[in-house]
Amino acid sequence: MSGSQTIEGLISNLDISSIVDSIIDAEREPVSVMEQDKAFKTQQVAAYQAVLAKFLSLETSASLLKRETQFNRYNVSISDESLLTATTTGQVPEGTYSLRVESLARNHQLASQGFDDATTALFGTGTINIAVGDDGFTAITVDSANNTLIGIKDAINDANVGVTASIINDGSASNPFRLLLTSDETGAAQNIRLDVNLAGGANLDFENGSFDNPETVTFSSQSSSAVSLGTSASFSGSKNKIYTFTVQDSGTIGTNNITINWSDGTNSGAILVTEADAEVDVLLDGAEFDGLKLAFTSGTLTAGDKFQVATFAPLLQEASDARIAIGGGGQGSPIIATSTTNTFKDVIPGLTLNVTNVSDPDNPEDRVTIKTALDASAIKDSVESFIGKYNDVMDFIESQFTYDTDTKESGVLFADYSLQIMQSSLRVAVTSRIKGLTGGINSLAAIGIRSDVNGKLRIADSAALTKAITENFEKFKDLFLNSGQSTNSRIEFVSAANETVAGSDYNVEITQAASKGYLQGKVISDPALSPLTLTSSNNKVQIRADGLLSSVLTLTERTYESGADLAEELQQRIDNDDTIGALGLAVEWVDNGETGYLKIISGTYGKNSKVEAVVDSTETSLYALGLSGGTLVFGTDVAGTINGEAATGNGQILTGNDDNATTAGLKLRINLTDSDLVSGVEGTISIIKGLGAMVEAAANNITRATDGTIARRSAAINSQITDLGERIEDYEARLERRRDDLHSQFLAMEEALSKYQAEAQYLEAQIASLQNNYL
Repeated sequence: MSGSQTIEGLISNLDISSIVDSIIDAEREPVSVMEQDKAFKTQQVAAYQAVLAKFLSLETSASLLKRETQFNRYNVSISDESLLTATTTGQVPEGTYSLRVESLARNHQLASQGFDDATTALFGTGTINIAVGDDGFTAITVDSANNTLIGIKDAINDANVGVTASIINDGSASNPFRLLLTSDETGAAQNIRLDVNLAGGANLDFENGSFDNPETVTFSSQSSSAVSLGTSASFSGSKNKIYTFTVQDSGTIGTNNITINWSDGTNSGAILVTEADAEVDVLLDGAEFDGLKLAFTSGTLTAGDKFQVATFAPLLQEASDARIAIGGGGQGSPIIATSTTNTFKDVIPGLTLNVTNVSDPDNPEDRVTIKTALDASAIKDSVESFIGKYNDVMDFIESQFTYDTDTKESGVLFADYSLQIMQSSLRVAVTSRIKGLTGGINSLAAIGIRSDVNGKLRIADSAALTKAITENFEKFKDLFLNSGQSTNSRIEFVSAANETVAGSDYNVEITQAASKGYLQGKVISDPALSPLTLTSSNNKVQIRADGLLSSVLTLTERTYESGADLAEELQQRIDNDDTIGALGLAVEWVDNGETGYLKIISGTYGKNSKVEAVVDSTETSLYALGLSGGTLVFGTDVAGTINGEAATGNGQILTGNDDNATTAGLKLRINLTDSDLVSGVEGTISIIKGLGAMVEAAANNITRATDGTIARRSAAINSQITDLGERIEDYEARLERRRDDLHSQFLAMEEALSKYQAEAQYLEAQIASLQNNYL
């Protein structure tokens, strides 16, 4: 509103404000039209955002259907899940498998003798040398600052030697605290090795078993004899257990013969006490049992008196591999599979088995039956989910294109040409036949999925869909997945990008095959002719493979009488290393007659593939093995072209460059070696885009954030909205100026009327005066 003073018709008696407002309202009609247009276009943008969400959901669903993992759905039934469980990790062949769990993978556990206190400095000083498996010893220093049981436990744990130390309290009346050592990893090779050298105090013993002192369980107040270990008692058993002794008849030691029954939970017997302070052997079937001997002082024993003696064996748990026996029912012979952990991968293809318990060793028929079958229902659900997402898009578009003759209303995108194009492109992608697919399954219609009269998908023939999944699974998958057909088995299709153009007979020309890097050692004498002895002074090696550094590898101290034996030993140490063991390195002995050399080959291909021996001036093993100063050879990336277009190699993977007209993003695995290369074309590949990729690409053209159809259309409408807003602001400003002008004009009119009125009054006064004078 203008800041001008307004005159509300003081002279003219007109409602000037209302008159001005009416004039402005009439002249503002174009603004109202533009505001309605702006509001409508804002609704259009909102509608496009809603349809974008539908297309994005469909794009995600289509993207899943072009992935192999989406179809790796299997039913796995296990007859006894108390023994093992299973998860699928890939394609699982349908079948029935019978197996036994022979053993579990376990950590090595050792315990020391007992001590009466965990915090008092009981121990001598010196070193405790610890190693696990074939690793070299690590020396742990014990001094006056840590020579308690807790101090030694903490020192071992801080050393990070692959062993965890803890203190257990076995609850016994004397010396209950023991140091427990547990290897961090399971597996038969993970044995703990110890060399304890402490002087000036107590020592730790992890080798010798013992008996604890007898402990009273229930003794009559009338009993006066005391029981102790015999002086020559020496534990010869191997299991931790508790002997329980119960007095059978009351009597006096030395006067009466007293029978005392015993049991260790498995075995039982009786001892006869005939005199005081004499050793009594604990016998089983007439033979000394576990070396236990007891002695009783003079006094009485009462029937029912009970006491116990606990045994201690340092080996609490042997290190072991997990073992399963596959097959072997009836007259067959099973396959034995082992694992250092309780997990078995791909023993049955596509399955990971986790064993949790052992089959009954006394019952050969205690077996686990695993049945695997394709989960057709889950795969069908995935297809139905895709159909649902597609129909959601079509329902929304249909709601926009519907006109209600009663309400005279329609969707804000009614007859929108861009939305019609989107709908058409999506229908084409979904209903098209896939060129290049053979075997009859080349469209949704071929598996019982058809469009209804409204253009939405429906499963018209559920039996046909189920049959396609269960009887033609590979061809069913090809309908949705990208695939490639090669004329050379060593040129494999890996994947195609949205930008890759489907086509046949794309020439593949390889100019350089991929290779693995390797370390070629210097020539040494053939151990078969000159045996090579490795000792603690020359048996350590450290390898860096593809940038990862191994721990120090300690080869077994012995004499090697063949190059192959030496290579096998180094291979085993590499395979057992936590850092590089899973990289797939291979060790070879290359025989040159009287000499030869070790060759360590990387497990990967490409220019970054390499193997190095780390030189340490304090070690002589590199020299003994010929690895010091060996030749380092880097691997190479594959190089070549696809369909005459440039491609980039990374290891064995050849990928079409991003700006290629036909092969952008196409990935091939080239398994050729240099000796396989020929002058010209090594083979051809035909690329087939599956339905998943086609629908994803169609949806992606619509949903791309910057240049997708919806983004471009929304940007155009938003530009129009902005333009309308600017035009409305400009028109409103002009109307305000028009309002000011109108008020100014009415003000001028009022001023003129006021002047005319004053003049009229003056004239009237003059006339009246003249009339009075003449009268």
